Amino acid sequence: MSETPGWTSPGSPEPAPGPSESGHQAPPVPQTTAAPAPPQPGPAVPPGPTPGPGIIPLRPLGFGELMDGAFALVRRYWKTAFGLSLALACVLELVQAGVSWWLHTSGTRTEAMFDGYYTLPLEMLAGVISTGLLTPVIGNSLLGRDTTPKQAWAQARPHLGRLTGLALLQTAILLGSLAVPLVPIFALTGATMQPALLLLVPPAVLPAVFLWVKVSFAAPALILERQSVVGALKRSWHLVRGSWWRMFGTMLVFGIAVGLLAAVLTVPGAIITLLIGGGPADIYATDGEAAIGIGVMAVCGVLAKTLTIPLTGNMLGLLYVDQRIRREALDLELARAAGLPGHYPTPATAPVPGQYPPPGA
Repeated sequence: MSETPGWTSPGSPEPAPGPSESGHQAPPVPQTTAAPAPPQPGPAVPPGPTPGPGIIPLRPLGFGELMDGAFALVRRYWKTAFGLSLALACVLELVQAGVSWWLHTSGTRTEAMFDGYYTLPLEMLAGVISTGLLTPVIGNSLLGRDTTPKQAWAQARPHLGRLTGLALLQTAILLGSLAVPLVPIFALTGATMQPALLLLVPPAVLPAVFLWVKVSFAAPALILERQSVVGALKRSWHLVRGSWWRMFGTMLVFGIAVGLLAAVLTVPGAIITLLIGGGPADIYATDGEAAIGIGVMAVCGVLAKTLTIPLTGNMLGLLYVDQRIRREALDLELARAAGLPGHYPTPATAPVPGQYPPPGA
């Protein structure tokens, strides 16, 4: 019988001489020197993360790896990340300073108690936009490509109109889900003077929390998959399906960590405002005290937002990629697009919605 080609290893012993099928004695096999022993394998390499062309491994990520990845992206592309977040932080704090000064000069004591919440819609809007603008940086880094601020803007600029529309719609959805249950509760509490009704507030915000998690991936889907505004929301809803609790837990813990980091930068400003005799929106403080307090808090707020905005955007972008790796084997597509050894590129085809990276990337 003939052997299957490729299954006999080099240096294996020849069959011993003996009678053949024809009945004649087989000729003796000439003596040869022993084949050299195969080389001994080197020391075992301990298992590690699946390598990738960038700083993020191409495989499902744990919570610690997601946090490390968010910080690593900021350190690697700090010019792009901080350039974007500094511009947004200045706009947000400028508006906040104007609101605080108005409350100081014209607001009532009750209105001044809510200083810091009036700009919440604008902060939500900026959060969606910043996530979308940072998404090209994350996508390029997964393919081992660096992104300059100019390149990031050039890649995000064609989507800026749809991204702005998505930010407006997403903010309206979240604010509406908060207003529908909360406005009647606060109105009824004020009319009946029953503070116990405020116990209904925590369960009333649960629908908004649910929606917040379900639509969190809309901005990355719009940029990386070239989705429409509605298509991006549907895509995010689909990706989170069946993994809501894991997404919520990750975002909650990371949000607490980022909040503590922001507090470290803003608490000194709050202490200074107390030492000078009044907060930014304190209607009983003098104009000079209020102006100093507003200025100090604005500087601290710019520092805090400049650092936390890109961290939050990177976390959402990495969660989006991680979810697609878990569900759609995106890591294999990224490895092929990056040309990693053992991953062969597929023939280039036209990009279709839901496909990232696009063929031939």
